[in-house]
Amino acid sequence: MKLLETISRRQLARKVAAIDRQVRIIPLDQVKKVGILWHENDQRAFTYLQEQFRSRSTIVRNLCYADSGNNPDSNLITKKDFNWLGFPVSGTISTFISTEFEMLVNLTVQPCYPLEVITALSVASFRIGWDHEKTGYYDMDINVAGQPDSLYLAEQTIIYLQKFAK
Repeated sequence: MKLLETISRRQLARKVAAIDRQVRIIPLDQVKKVGILWHENDQRAFTYLQEQFRSRSTIVRNLCYADSGNNPDSNLITKKDFNWLGFPVSGTISTFISTEFEMLVNLTVQPCYPLEVITALSVASFRIGWDHEKTGYYDMDINVAGQPDSLYLAEQTIIYLQKFAK
């Protein structure tokens, strides 16, 4: 691990420890507000998940991390929205982090430290995603190592959430 990454991860662990968050699992049909984090390569997965939640009259908020900055149809964030240690400097990100979502879903199946930071710092009641780095920032870790595809992760997310309702 590089020195800068080590320093950043240690600071992130300290910030996460200071967050006062109550983990709550809410049945899928009762979720009123959900946050979705996705990478620009995850468009199909985002669209699928957005449709699933909106069909249940759930308010959907999202942030899309883009390497290129060419996605006009989303709340786009890029590297410039983070400081040299990888922490948010953008008001948009700070607002997203402090929003009390009932669920936060991170659709990224590739390492993306900025989205990992947002996930870790979020005050959402229930965090879902694939914890491929084994950080412990997720309340529900859906391991998709056998099929690392964001659409598959989105589909599995809905399947598991439906099982909680039973």
